[in-house]
Amino acid sequence: MDVPLIQEIAGVLEDSGWVALRFNFGGVGGSEGVFSDGSEEPADVRAGLDYLEMMDGVREGEVSVVGWSFGAWMALLSACDGLPAHTLVAIAPPLMMYEWQGYPERLASSETGRKYIVGEDDRLCPPETLRSFAGDVSKSDVDNITVLPGADHFIIGREREVALLVARTLV
Repeated sequence: MDVPLIQEIAGVLEDSGWVALRFNFGGVGGSEGVFSDGSEEPADVRAGLDYLEMMDGVREGEVSVVGWSFGAWMALLSACDGLPAHTLVAIAPPLMMYEWQGYPERLASSETGRKYIVGEDDRLCPPETLRSFAGDVSKSDVDNITVLPGADHFIIGREREVALLVARTLV
C-alpha cells in the first residue's frame, strides 16, 4: 500500500518499535484474488493479524490494527466478526458509502479497544455520522473520536500528525 498516510503511519510505528504490516486487499494493486467491495475483505484483515502473530517477537493478543478509509471499514467489520486485536484505530471509515446499520451492535460485543480519527471536513465520514455510528456502539466509542480541524477524508499534509497520534494511541 503506497498511500502516503499509510506509509507515514507504518514508518512512525516501526520507529517506535512496532512491527508494521501494510497490504492491499485481494484484487487491489498487485495482490492476487478478486476485490469484493467488502464482503470478503474482512478475511484479509484477519489473515494479516494471523500472519503477524506468527512472527518471532510478536505476542498473541498484543497486535493492533490501523486502517484508513476502506481499510478502516474492513477492520471494523473484522472486529464485528471477533477479530482478536488489542486495539483498532479506524481512520475515516467511509460510512457514507456503506450500509452500517446493524454493525454497531455487533461491534459493541467486541473486546477490541477502538479509537477513531476523522477530518472535520470529511465528506465520506462526516464527524456527525461517525459520532452517530460510535454512539450506537458505546459511550466510550464516542469519547474515543479525534476530529482533525480543517482536514478532509484524505488528510493530505497531515500524515505525520496522524501517524504520531496513532503511535500515541497504541502505547
